[in-house]
Amino acid sequence: MVTQPRRPCTHLIPDPRSTQTGRGKMALKVSESMIVQSLRDLVQVPSVNPPANTAGCADVLMAICAAEGIDAERIEPVPGHVNVVARLQGSKPGKKLVLNGHVDVVPPGENWTVDPFGALVKGGNIYGRGTCDMKSGVATMLMAMVDFKRSGKPFSGEIICQAVADEETGSEMGTIHLLENGIGAGADFAICTEPTSLRIELGNRGLRWIDITVKGTASHAGRPHLGVNSIAYAARLVEAIQSMRFTACNDFFEVPYPSISVTQINGGHTINVIPERCDLSVDRRMLPGETFDDVMAQLQAVIDEVKAENEALEIEARVRKGYWDPYLIAVEEPVVQANITAFRRVMGTEPTIGSKGACTDASHLANIGKIPTVLFGPGNERMSHKADECVSIDALVQATEIYSLMFEELLGD
Repeated sequence: MVTQPRRPCTHLIPDPRSTQTGRGKMALKVSESMIVQSLRDLVQVPSVNPPANTAGCADVLMAICAAEGIDAERIEPVPGHVNVVARLQGSKPGKKLVLNGHVDVVPPGENWTVDPFGALVKGGNIYGRGTCDMKSGVATMLMAMVDFKRSGKPFSGEIICQAVADEETGSEMGTIHLLENGIGAGADFAICTEPTSLRIELGNRGLRWIDITVKGTASHAGRPHLGVNSIAYAARLVEAIQSMRFTACNDFFEVPYPSISVTQINGGHTINVIPERCDLSVDRRMLPGETFDDVMAQLQAVIDEVKAENEALEIEARVRKGYWDPYLIAVEEPVVQANITAFRRVMGTEPTIGSKGACTDASHLANIGKIPTVLFGPGNERMSHKADECVSIDALVQATEIYSLMFEELLGD
């Protein structure tokens, strides 16, 4: 862990509020207004996670499927965490394509200038929590299914659309639950419609969340020498963690190196007592080739250095249950080639190809489901989790067109 990380890749991430060039080159069987309304209906349901009550979003999606004659079911592993699985069957058996996106969103937070759940249409954009991350992806993948069904184009196999709950806090009751119960697992292709700014992404970094407890000894603050100050030692640990460097590097990724960040800290219970406990939370991002054992061994080495400063000190690290493993597929995969072909036809230009710096449910599709998975969506990732989050209407239409063409490329007779 001695190499200075390289600067992040910055290839083709446009301004968040700009619209894409071009308007698409195929005649959709769904209107722009229908695409826009489907997203607005989803955004106006505040499916904040926690608690991740996605029942209202499921109602919206089920109503669209019922109106269009698309088979769909609600899957609710725990109350409120409602997943929708919609299916289109071809005229004969064939390969399976999974579409995946989540309808839970992070809390809106502060500094909004518009209603975060109002789905305001203004200046060619739709504003609201989840417009970018990632109800836009869910709306457009379902609209593409509607378009493909209305077109009557013959195809073989099956399209399985997964609109899932619980991605923002671990995916256990969403994508992981579906895959572990055989829904979509082992499919031939998958498209995860996370925000990519219409960039084709072939993988994402992985993630482990780790909680660390530093335990010292309490004493009167007037006699600090009688205690072991957990906050003071936690501060040394934070500095040591933030100074970690990693040798792994892959320039194909938006952020081409691993990263580790201390994101939460809590300690002490009153101002005149030397604190006996301080808790830290750590976010560790991984590249393909790094393992869970690697992550923990590197962190434990840093912890052991701090512990050695005082024999009365205790430091314990615990990994949270949620996880995302890194993955990367080859550009030669059929799902990638279909994405490239469809992008060219709609946009009239060459796509930008890379891999995501964050993590997504594509990790689970690739690692648990064993499905070659491409990430491609209309949202701009730089708007994710921000105030005044928005998505371009042009990008919604273009994504719908591209998905529909990908269905034809992958499954068409």
